[in-house]
Amino acid sequence: MNATTANLDMLINCYQKMYSIRQIDNTEAEMVNSGTANFLASSKGHEGAAIFAEYLKPQDWLHCHYRDKPLMHARGMEAKMFFYSSLCKAEGASNGRQMVIGVSERKLNIVSIITPVGNQALPAVGIAQSVKDDADNPIVYCGMGDGTTQQGEVLEAFAEAKRRTLPVLFVVQDNDYAISTQTKGNTFFSLPDHSQPNEFYDIPITYIDGTNPFASHEKVGKIISDMRQNRAPHIIVFKVERLNSHSNADDHRIYRSRDELTNIAHNDPVLLSRQFLLNAGVKESFLQEIEAKTSQAVREAMELALKGTTPKASFDAEAPLPEHLLPTAPEYRGDFSQETRLGMGAAMREVFRQRLLNDDRVCLLGEDIEDDKGDVFGVTKGLSTQFPGRVVNSPLAEATIMGVSIGMALTGKRPVAFIQFADFMPPAYNLLFTELATMYWRSNGDWECPVIVFAACGGYRPGLGPFHAQTNEGTFAHIPGIDVYMPSNAADAAGMLNAAFESNRPSVFLYPKKLLNNASIADTTSTDVEKQIIPVGKARIVKAGSDITFVGWGNTVSLCQEAAETLETVGIDSEIIDLRTIKPYDLATVLASVEKTGHLIVTHEDNHTCGVGGDLIASVVEHAKRAVKVKRITRADTYVPCNFDNQMEVLPSYERILTGAAELLDLSLEWEIKNHNDAGFYNVEVIGASPSDESVLITELHVKVGDEIKVGDKLVDLEASKSAGEILSPSNGTIEEIYVEESQRATVGENLLKLRLPAGAQDKQKIQKRPILTRKIQQEIAKQNKQHSIYPVGISTPSFRTGSRLVTNDELLQNFPEHTSRDIIDRTGIESRFWLADHENIVDLATDVAKDALTRGNLKLSDIDMLICTTTTPDQYISPSMACLILERLYQTYGEHNVPAYDINAACSGYLYGLQSARDYLQTRPNKRVLLISAEYMTKRMDQKDFDTAFLFGDAATATIINGDQHQADSKAIIDEISLTAIAENGDVLNIPTDESKFTQLQGKKLFTFAVKTMSMIMHKCCQQANIALNTVDLVIPHQANQRISNAVEKRLKMHSGTLYSNITRFGNTSSCTIPIALGETLDAQATDKTVALCAFGSGFTAAAALLRTK
Repeated sequence: MNATTANLDMLINCYQKMYSIRQIDNTEAEMVNSGTANFLASSKGHEGAAIFAEYLKPQDWLHCHYRDKPLMHARGMEAKMFFYSSLCKAEGASNGRQMVIGVSERKLNIVSIITPVGNQALPAVGIAQSVKDDADNPIVYCGMGDGTTQQGEVLEAFAEAKRRTLPVLFVVQDNDYAISTQTKGNTFFSLPDHSQPNEFYDIPITYIDGTNPFASHEKVGKIISDMRQNRAPHIIVFKVERLNSHSNADDHRIYRSRDELTNIAHNDPVLLSRQFLLNAGVKESFLQEIEAKTSQAVREAMELALKGTTPKASFDAEAPLPEHLLPTAPEYRGDFSQETRLGMGAAMREVFRQRLLNDDRVCLLGEDIEDDKGDVFGVTKGLSTQFPGRVVNSPLAEATIMGVSIGMALTGKRPVAFIQFADFMPPAYNLLFTELATMYWRSNGDWECPVIVFAACGGYRPGLGPFHAQTNEGTFAHIPGIDVYMPSNAADAAGMLNAAFESNRPSVFLYPKKLLNNASIADTTSTDVEKQIIPVGKARIVKAGSDITFVGWGNTVSLCQEAAETLETVGIDSEIIDLRTIKPYDLATVLASVEKTGHLIVTHEDNHTCGVGGDLIASVVEHAKRAVKVKRITRADTYVPCNFDNQMEVLPSYERILTGAAELLDLSLEWEIKNHNDAGFYNVEVIGASPSDESVLITELHVKVGDEIKVGDKLVDLEASKSAGEILSPSNGTIEEIYVEESQRATVGENLLKLRLPAGAQDKQKIQKRPILTRKIQQEIAKQNKQHSIYPVGISTPSFRTGSRLVTNDELLQNFPEHTSRDIIDRTGIESRFWLADHENIVDLATDVAKDALTRGNLKLSDIDMLICTTTTPDQYISPSMACLILERLYQTYGEHNVPAYDINAACSGYLYGLQSARDYLQTRPNKRVLLISAEYMTKRMDQKDFDTAFLFGDAATATIINGDQHQADSKAIIDEISLTAIAENGDVLNIPTDESKFTQLQGKKLFTFAVKTMSMIMHKCCQQANIALNTVDLVIPHQANQRISNAVEKRLKMHSGTLYSNITRFGNTSSCTIPIALGETLDAQATDKTVALCAFGSGFTAAAALLRTK
């Protein structure tokens, strides 16, 4: 067969496809006119595009125009697929979801077509970028109409294809109309002077007559052949006629003259191509046979499609999640015991590094992400050096970043589209909304587009403004088909970024730039970020509580924590939920919390109307099984101003969140306002070099105390997270005090130095507000007696014994000659303590004090119905329990008497935990008694060479008779209320190892903070439950841990000096024995009808409080 014959066979094959698509269009028109189908966008007049299929190869990609049906049919798409699409059948490419034009076929590399014209251009460029270097030299066909060429995304596509020299064949099917608008003289290829340029963006333009494609087919073949070699873009303007109206909803006779319609009929590509074949020697009968067979095949395809399946409606738009990312799957947030910590920025960088290292498909595209810059916040620092060609700077064009990433994802790549700020997303929004989000849904899962859109967001830093401080998560969450993430810490950032990679779903990942360099344990994570994973749609309970639920994400989580800490001072127990995944959000966790607390505050930086908070609250109200009080704390429906004071007013704040909580909980809240700067002085603060700086390194001080300085004088040089900088003086004055040193890391916002202002200078005000929060207790309720369940329970005065060895500070100081007894007293309040002597043991001590209590109450062991022992330091055995060992010793005195006997280990809160157990037992057994023992041998677990613990502990045992109602004559007080709680920690702050060769370990500063906060909170909680005012309590007996703790609790509770009892000077800390020892010293001296409060905290952490009413 010679070349001429080969070409003729090719053209005959092409004609068959052109004729077939003409019959398909005619049949679809009949279906529309009969009401069988609803819409038609005819390709009549565009059939010549089928010629491109003859030169395209299987490895080539097609991102087509909606009139490209002839090309797709010639490529191999069967006739029935067009009919399935026209009839919206389940067998169609979109499962009946797209309009008739929305076809695709994965095996033919025909990408899903979408209605918004021009959208295909940038993804086509992305496909070309992905396949450019493939060995079989594929090209990408990008079809469009002449009207489409005016779209901004199309112009960006030309620019990017040229910039990167990509093999994209842009084919403009020019029919002179954009519906009714004439394009001639109004495009880049048809200028107002009617000239036709030969290039655009330095891309060559070739003009081809598409009405008679067979006459120009060799030109098409030459262009495609050249592109396979030079791998560069080319534009073909394919001149055609639109022989039908735009669609069945249009009538072109309204805007086209009769003469024009008559003339264009002479340019019918099907007729002209048929004549071309006849002129080339093809027999009329042969063509008629082809046409008859083709018509029959089209009719059969239509009849098959009519029998197609009606699709079922789909109620989601996302691909299913892998099992390990379902909300019920376990999460791993890193090893919080690891000393080496990564902040959020470093953690995300390491995730990207691991993904690039282990998956060749991963690539990063965005502005300024290559080294040496490595992203404006340093997130990609070093990655382009390690992975050249895969971490790539983009042009300053967000639509290009988005579109190219989408195209790369369609080829199987795993691109991350870096958008510098969430505020810059609008130029990319069209492609995010219409292409990225819809791809999986509109192709019925045939195409997946797992792009991660990665953007910095949020405010709370000076120097930001309306286009550097927004979050916009509500906008993105409103788009079906997109997952939206926003972390508040490094562990969640790493885990959620890994989840976004592994979900195989398009994601918008918004990270608050303010949090990038936070350095606390809770805000950082361990180095094993490649293992860290957070299930999609799973919230995190930051703090458990029972009175109010706070839900936040990103920057607002820490504000919720701050408000919760303040609420604890009046006994309000807050639950804090970090939503983490904004869409899909974890309604189940929020509902479970709200049904417990009955109060909900949702806070976010995005603006108020139509925000995620409103949707979440609506869902809660819709599904909650109880009445819930709700409130949103959000940014108002305005923009974020650059003025920092204004910014802090507009955004959610600690003050606004606390005020909202007080309103929901009916608390009284006032704000004490004072000027932070003393009159005549001004405190200059440490500032960072960028919004993400939490701290800076002071590299050089340029001033000293006493220096006279002027506005603009350099004070210090510093190194920030991304750059070096300096701090200049904001005022004239004299250096009064300097708070930092060279080589010190200083926290942004803390004081740098103090200036004395010149005489007569106006004071610089720095206003600070301090909340004064109190409960509103109705007087009539405060006077009501607590209604007890079933029977009241009483308590006798406890008996106690200590070890016989008196140990003074001076004796212990032999190991610490650099310290004095006064140092110990100032540090702890302890002057002496009692230890078990060598001949003593804790079981004997506890047995003896139990006998004391029985004797004091004129009781025998047979009068006791239960024995409870609270201990942290059991003697000899873990089992048998101390309670059983003591009971066995009591047998020796009183004879055998079998009763329930068990230990409780709640550390220093143990006595009150035991009191609750005894009360629970006796409330339904008014004729019973419980013997409550506490026994602590603390010194055997104490390192006498450890300055933090050597002076703290003593050994003791106590015994208390707890009486049922029938024995109230023996009671000194009634137990009115008990509150217990535990706030779990892993033992880092305080622990007693199981290995008895190891000693008690504690972190004093952290323990101090926790103890003060927790004892204050549990006291408020207990008073709230009892409906009494805290200031009506007559005596408070706190756990005797440290005198400084007791003093701080007294101050925090606003109690009168001396209300909190203390005996720590003599006894030290005897763990669960301290409260009953103090009660043993004071209870008998109390007058009738006095309220005595007990409160404790212990390792674990446990906390407890009780209210006694004396008889």
